[in-house]
Amino acid sequence: MANLSSVCYAILALLGASQALQLVTRDVDIAGVTKFQSALLLIDGKQTTCESVLVDSNAGFVAASCLKYTSDGDVDTDVKYELAVRAGGSTTTEVYPITQIDSHKEYNPETYVNNLAVIQFNPDKEVTWQNYIGIDPEEWDDHYFIRRSLSSVSSLTWNNIIAFANTDTPSYCNEASRAYSANQDDFLCNYAASLSTYNSTCKIPYGVVYAAVQPSDMSIVALHSHSAVYGDTMCSKSRKLHYYIVLRNYIGWAAGILGRSVGGFAKDSSFEFTPVQGYQMKDVSTDDVEDVTLFSGDQYSQNPIDPKIAEAEAEPETKAETANEPVSSDEPVSSSELASESTSESTSESTSESSS
Repeated sequence: MANLSSVCYAILALLGASQALQLVTRDVDIAGVTKFQSALLLIDGKQTTCESVLVDSNAGFVAASCLKYTSDGDVDTDVKYELAVRAGGSTTTEVYPITQIDSHKEYNPETYVNNLAVIQFNPDKEVTWQNYIGIDPEEWDDHYFIRRSLSSVSSLTWNNIIAFANTDTPSYCNEASRAYSANQDDFLCNYAASLSTYNSTCKIPYGVVYAAVQPSDMSIVALHSHSAVYGDTMCSKSRKLHYYIVLRNYIGWAAGILGRSVGGFAKDSSFEFTPVQGYQMKDVSTDDVEDVTLFSGDQYSQNPIDPKIAEAEAEPETKAETANEPVSSDEPVSSSELASESTSESTSESTSESSS
């Protein structure tokens, strides 16, 4: 149960109402992210780098750039979209066909403004649980950048979570993306990256961002949108910046699509937040910046893959995972410690298998 000074809102944009709910209290360290339900987008049976932020047991957010589109700009319904959903604090994983996709109507695939889609799955079941999106940035004491990946798609076994804690915003975030410059309240920006599951020489952005709310709470706050590279490849050693779309601003939009509440969390019981059903960012005419290339969507399909790793992933996995999944920190501290501020790119060397 949440401590008495906390308040959790179930926000339904159609009604413009806020309802007090209870939130499970979590120990605030990086390892706490394992207690959340999590999900990974699968396309045509293959895992992607695209994580989904689940809003409840039947729906979630995903970056619109992770989807495939027809020449008319519509989502390609001939593609097989699935979601690998893992229960919090458990080894239980289920794969669900995605039955409905709603990309934001003002999504711009050139600038990555409004780079979000609402996905729905498990439509014949009632909603049995709900996650909570952080809605008060002033409470976000630490940002936890998280990368999840499967070690085997066929047996649904997972690698250790890779994590990085940091609240710095590099000064050059503003220069590398005009979308960010015009919408700074809609993005988090960081330089941190983790090694690709399929290529140990290539660093890719994290998938989702959680926020620690001291002393005892945590919430999901952002999802990877796009990356700006001073060069022409994500696998280069050039300077990179990664932009994460802040989800609180899109709670009303998602609730309008789903026709039901989307949970938001603020510790301060006096905090007021009014969701906007038709929320959209300011668009920019172009995001062309000299010497900068933008990347978004599934990075596994865009970057070189080590064939030996891909072959091993396709083989059935025989090792079982423990419920208390290890968390690897990209900082030189234990996973239970809060990482100190850093001024260089994250240096994790690999994603190890979960212990058996």
